[in-house]
Amino acid sequence: MSLRTKLLLVALSILALPWAGWQFVRQMETLLRQGQEQALLASAEALARGIAVRPAGLPASGPGWFVHRLEYAPRLDGEAGDWQGATEAPAAFGGARPWLRATLAQTNDRLHVFVSVDDASPQRGEAHWPADLEFDRLRLRLAGPAGDLRLRLANSGSGALRVAGEDGLPPPIRVEGYWREREGGYDVELALPQAFAVRALGLEARDLDASGMRRVAGTVAANGTLQAPPTHGYVGALEPVLAALAPAGMRVRVTDREAWVLARAGAVRADASEDDLLPWRRGLYRALLFRDVEAAADEPLGARRLVRAELASAIAGEPAVAWRRDPTGARLLLSAAVPLRVDGEVRAAVLLERSNSEVLLLTDQAFSGLLGVSAVAFLASGGVILLFATRLGQRIRRLRDAAEHALDREGRVTPFPRTSARDEIGDLSRSFARLLDQVSAYTDYLRSLSGKLSHELNTPLAIVRTSLDNLDAAALPAETRPYLARARDGVERMGTLVRTMSEVTRIEHAIEAAEAEDFDLRALLADCAEAYRGLLAPRELQLELPAGPMPLRGAPELVVQALDKLVDNARGFTPAEGWVRLSLAPEGEGAAITLANQGPVLPEAMRGRLFDSLVSLRGKSQRAEGAAHLGFGLYVVRLVADLHRGHAEARNLPGGEGVAFTLHLRGMP
Repeated sequence: MSLRTKLLLVALSILALPWAGWQFVRQMETLLRQGQEQALLASAEALARGIAVRPAGLPASGPGWFVHRLEYAPRLDGEAGDWQGATEAPAAFGGARPWLRATLAQTNDRLHVFVSVDDASPQRGEAHWPADLEFDRLRLRLAGPAGDLRLRLANSGSGALRVAGEDGLPPPIRVEGYWREREGGYDVELALPQAFAVRALGLEARDLDASGMRRVAGTVAANGTLQAPPTHGYVGALEPVLAALAPAGMRVRVTDREAWVLARAGAVRADASEDDLLPWRRGLYRALLFRDVEAAADEPLGARRLVRAELASAIAGEPAVAWRRDPTGARLLLSAAVPLRVDGEVRAAVLLERSNSEVLLLTDQAFSGLLGVSAVAFLASGGVILLFATRLGQRIRRLRDAAEHALDREGRVTPFPRTSARDEIGDLSRSFARLLDQVSAYTDYLRSLSGKLSHELNTPLAIVRTSLDNLDAAALPAETRPYLARARDGVERMGTLVRTMSEVTRIEHAIEAAEAEDFDLRALLADCAEAYRGLLAPRELQLELPAGPMPLRGAPELVVQALDKLVDNARGFTPAEGWVRLSLAPEGEGAAITLANQGPVLPEAMRGRLFDSLVSLRGKSQRAEGAAHLGFGLYVVRLVADLHRGHAEARNLPGGEGVAFTLHLRGMP
């Protein structure tokens, strides 16, 4: 992985900036919502206090009946289909498994009652039968204009409702109704006389099974007394009060302790400003910020009863708020419910609702600003880091290229670029430059060492040789003659080394002063081959030359010296019964001279260093006739190849048969 890629990955850490900003936006949104909630709760409590000073029409604090308002009078047929939904949430009696349900409604100043009784063991009788007889029946207790009125309702089967007083006589008022038997029980639908104002109503159902056991349900006290809870319904007189007290653009509803709506006023103002948001942004905010906000139930505007968690909390005496989305999902709705207390008792609850798209709009403004700033910061930071990484990578690549080309093929040190940068890369570049300066000085010293040694050693060697000659002429004991021969042999070896170093120095100077001329390379190799046959004998010399001449522009005497070094190297490694093959082949604008010989193969570790100075692979077995080898031969071959704009290479022959040295020559310019 490149340095630029690593820096770019590190730059991704700045993504923490928009994340932190997003957390700030969420926190801000939470605080905004809390502020809106507290403000709406304060408005709802002020509204409740304003209603509490006018308690007329509010239901009593204890149990009571809610009387629904119907647009038209239902038909008295014992069926609830025309009660316009009023029977969907009836008052239930009978314990954990209610078997008595009742609903009250009013239309045209006439009170209607619908009663449904579950009875799996019918024991029917007529209302006018004597009171001491046991059978299934209903009892009504009415608190009307003429005082307390008690009625007995009973039928032996489906038909017009039979009504009697507690004594079995006809009642003082005319009650119309219908008794309908159904599977598992019966339903009773009745209507009281018009303008008969009922302030309270009690209901009791008696069910007698086949064994004579009786069960009772309804508004019956523990002592068996039939209670008559007061009735209440929609309080139209509260509408002007609510309209005057409710803040503009909000909807207020007052409910009793059973969540039945007593009065309503106002409407939630349509928030057109939210429509300005793009749909995807509105959906994004609701998905990320308002995950806890559920869609409101499809509640009709004229709902008779409200099933709300916050309203249930207010009825229990604790204010509460709730966030919702309207059924179409277009707006955010905030509702606050508070208890309505009169003389310290919870008589009702006030529900105040409003559209709170301001939170969404403020969030959008904050998020848009955050998104813009984050995008600019990210692009700027990413651009700076990318530019820095590119610049840093370029400097490191230049340093790498300079290090790779610090030494040329001849081992000479090339000038290393220096930089004035005051950072770590600049320090590294200057350290490399100082190191290469030292290497260059040492290399120059080594290059001139052979010439200096050969010059400095010639005089001492001449003195030693002369001294040995004088000793040889003197009369010495016979036992000292072997030591004299050994000394003379050592002097000859030292002389060979000095001559070799002098030859290398001479060749280097010759290369520097060489002048190019045109010559026939084929003819040159053919002449040299005849001389090499005698040198290589008894080894076989194989010659492979092209049929025609091969012109080349260069220094023929230096080419011959390079061939001499290759042939001398082959002679040292080829066994006496082996072969040596000299071949010439055209190659592009130049030629390739290959000298292959049978013998040991080259070690892989040394193939790249064979043509360096002072590198030799000869062991004692290859040092023929006591000759010394300092590793200058192949170095000279490389120098000649470089002079002719070529190069030298060595390789092992297939099958490990031997080695081949190739001199690629393109000619001198």
